[in-house]
Amino acid sequence: MFNNNFKYELKLLKRGNWLSILVIGLILLFAFAVYNGTNNVTKRHNDISKMQEDLHEKDSTVLATLIKLENGEKVNTPAWQLPSKPMTIGYRNPRLAIMTPEVLSFVSTGQSDMYTHVKRPRAYGNNFALDYSEMINPVQLVFGTFDLAFVIIYILPLLVIAFTFNVLSKEKELGTLNLLGAQPISIIKWVIQKMAIRYIVFTSITILILLIIIATVNIDAYSDSSAMLSFILIIASYILFWFILAFIVNIKINDSSKNAFVLIGGWLLIVIIVPATINQIGSTVYPTPSRLKMINEIRWIKKVNEQMQDKIMSDYLRDHPELAEGKGEEEYGFWHNYFASEKVIEEKTAPLLVRYDQQLKKQQHLIHLFKYLSPAILMQQSLNNIAGTSEKHYNSYKKQVFEFSNTWRNYFIPMLFKGETFTTEDYKNLPQFVYKNKLPNSTWYNALIIILTTVLVSIVFGYKTIMNNTV
Repeated sequence: MFNNNFKYELKLLKRGNWLSILVIGLILLFAFAVYNGTNNVTKRHNDISKMQEDLHEKDSTVLATLIKLENGEKVNTPAWQLPSKPMTIGYRNPRLAIMTPEVLSFVSTGQSDMYTHVKRPRAYGNNFALDYSEMINPVQLVFGTFDLAFVIIYILPLLVIAFTFNVLSKEKELGTLNLLGAQPISIIKWVIQKMAIRYIVFTSITILILLIIIATVNIDAYSDSSAMLSFILIIASYILFWFILAFIVNIKINDSSKNAFVLIGGWLLIVIIVPATINQIGSTVYPTPSRLKMINEIRWIKKVNEQMQDKIMSDYLRDHPELAEGKGEEEYGFWHNYFASEKVIEEKTAPLLVRYDQQLKKQQHLIHLFKYLSPAILMQQSLNNIAGTSEKHYNSYKKQVFEFSNTWRNYFIPMLFKGETFTTEDYKNLPQFVYKNKLPNSTWYNALIIILTTVLVSIVFGYKTIMNNTV
C-alpha cells in the first residue's frame, strides 16, 4: 500500500508542478544565501589578510632598524621610537589577535556583523571589556542578513506549509475522501503515509540542492565532515517539526483555508513572536548597566590612582623585589608607574566589569531556559554554533584576547624594570595569539530536543483526534 501511495503522490506532485516550483525556489534561495554568506566571510578573510600584510611590512622595518642598531649603525628614528626600547615594541608594534572564521561561518552571520574579530592588544590601555562592537548599518540590524540561517529558519517553514496545508482537506473538497475510506487502510494511516512521503521528498530535495550549491560555491565547507553532518541533521529535524505540525492541523481542522490560516499563525508565533518576546523579557528583567556610567567610573578610578602613583610604586616594588635591581625611585618613569598602578586599577574596576558581564550572562541564561518554547530559537543557536558566530563564541574570543593581553604585557615588564635592551632575538620570541574554538558542538543535542518537542506536540495535540478519527 505504501508503494502505491508513493507512486500516486509523486504523480500528483508532478501534475501540480510542485516539484518544479520547489526545486527552482530552493535553488534560487540557497544559491543567493550561500553566495551572500560566502562573500561576507571572504571579506572578513580579506580584511584579516590586509592587516597581516601591514603587520609584516611593519615588522620588516622594525627588524631592519634593530639590526642596524645592533651593528652600531646610525638610524633616522627619534629616540623615543627606537625599537631597542621594550615599550616601543609593546605599545607601537602589537600582535594581531584574530578570530579566524570557521569553515561553515557562511551559514549564519550571527553576531559577526556586530562584533569585531581582530584586536591589537597593546602594553598600554588594555581594557578590552568595552570596545568589541563595530559601527554597523542600523537598517541591517533591523532586517538582518540574508544568509542560510534566515532561509532555513524563516522561509523553509513557509514552503513546508505550502507543501502540506491541504493534504487531507483537498481530498474532502474534491469529493474523493469517501473513496479513500473504502481502501483497506484507515484515513489516519493514509495521511501519515502521505505526510511521510512528502517529508522524504521535501527533505531529500532540500538537502541535495543545498549540498550541491555549497559544493559549487564553497567546497572548503566539506573539510569539516562532523559540522556538515550536524548541519544536515538539524535541518532535517526542523523540517520534521513543521511537517508534524501540518499533519496535526490537517487532522484537527480539515479545511484548506482554515489550515493555511492556522499554520501561518503558528509560523508567526513560533518564528517571530516567541523569540522577540523572550528577548524583550530578558532585556527587561536583566537590564544591562549603563555603559557610559561604567566608562566614567573607570576613568575616575584611573584619575584617583594617578594621584597615588608614589605609594603604588613603593607597594609594587615591595611585592616584586626581583624587579627593583637596587634602583632609586627617581629612576622610574612613566611606564614603570603605569605598570605598577595597572594591577591596582584592574582590581578596582573588576567589580564594575563583572556586574556588566553578569547582566549579559543572565539575559543569555534566560533565553537559554526559554529556548525550548520555540524550535526557531534552537535552530538559530545551532546554526550560530556551527558557524562559530554565536554570542558565546565572541565572549570566548574576548576572554582569550584579555588573557593574551596580559601575556603580552608581562613579556615586557621584566625588560623594562631591569633596563634591558630589546633585540632581534626577543622579537623572534614575541608571544603570538592563536584563537581556539573552545565551545562544544551542541547541534546534535538541539536536534534531539527538536525531535522530542515534535513528539511531544504530536502526543499532546494529536492523540485524541487520531483516536477519534481512526477507522
